[in-house]
Amino acid sequence: MAFAASPSGDIIASAGTDRRTLIYDGGGGAVSPGPTMRSAKAYLFLVPVGDHMFFAISAYPRLDVPQGSLFEALQLRPGGRWAWTAVPDPPGLARQERKDVTAYFVSGARVYVSLERQGTYSYDTAGRRWRSEGAWDLPVQGRAVLVPNFLGTGRRLLFGFRSSDDLTHPLCVVNMDARPPVIIASWPEAVCPPQAWWAGYMVSPYIAQLSYFGGGRFCISVTTHNCEKPVKRSVVSFTAVELTPELHLIKRQTSCYLIPQSSRGGRADVL
Repeated sequence: MAFAASPSGDIIASAGTDRRTLIYDGGGGAVSPGPTMRSAKAYLFLVPVGDHMFFAISAYPRLDVPQGSLFEALQLRPGGRWAWTAVPDPPGLARQERKDVTAYFVSGARVYVSLERQGTYSYDTAGRRWRSEGAWDLPVQGRAVLVPNFLGTGRRLLFGFRSSDDLTHPLCVVNMDARPPVIIASWPEAVCPPQAWWAGYMVSPYIAQLSYFGGGRFCISVTTHNCEKPVKRSVVSFTAVELTPELHLIKRQTSCYLIPQSSRGGRADVL
């Protein structure tokens, strides 16, 4: 299942490949079943847009059986009812030519997505219409974080993990004022969790997520697996980094946790 939290943290939504949805309301402290997604998605991204909307993206639409909506929006309606709405494909995108979604991010009410070798588009969730941003792909993979006016420098910067063929995917920053957007700095040392490597739990590819806390402060979480061992275990690492206005990286701290084999009464061990 994919999970996403609203910017305020009051609402957490999850959606699964079986179309089921769960909603956690922080105000009432309750988890309740949400509406069923309109079409199944073999692998999906879920991203919050404000506090009362979540945008679902089919990452690999060629794997969806049967093929349905590439995008859907989960929105809170009057009366406190949540509902899924199908979002049309970007104009000119033939269903039989659907490509993988390589990168995405949110800016205000707009969701930006790059479709492999088909360009980058943005969807205005308020006006419910698409706009072509260009025939280029964003040079990052998966979810990225846009920071307008980064630390008062006036620069519109996108932070994420660089697209590459060698599975390293270092943390990088993209100048979004350039056309096409270009990477202006990268930091390979920010992603690799050394404790997990030397403990023998590092296998590629690893899964990384980026969170921004303001003031140039980021947290990188990486999930790794030891698939080659008799008992499959996972390690989650959290790395705190800070960037200066000149984009100099300060690595603050890394912590690694060995996830218990059972979710019942287990405790994560610190490596």
